[in-house]
Amino acid sequence: MIFEKEKVKSKDCPYCTGKGYFQLLLGGSETCKHCHGSGKK
Repeated sequence: MIFEKEKVKSKDCPYCTGKGYFQLLLGGSETCKHCHGSGKK
């Protein structure tokens, strides 16, 4: 399986790639602490 690298826009948060959250391994999600869930820098 080949994974494509996600492109990060210059206005997006570099930690969560603009999503505003992290997907957890055991299920669920957690709000990005760096952008407080906004997905922007």
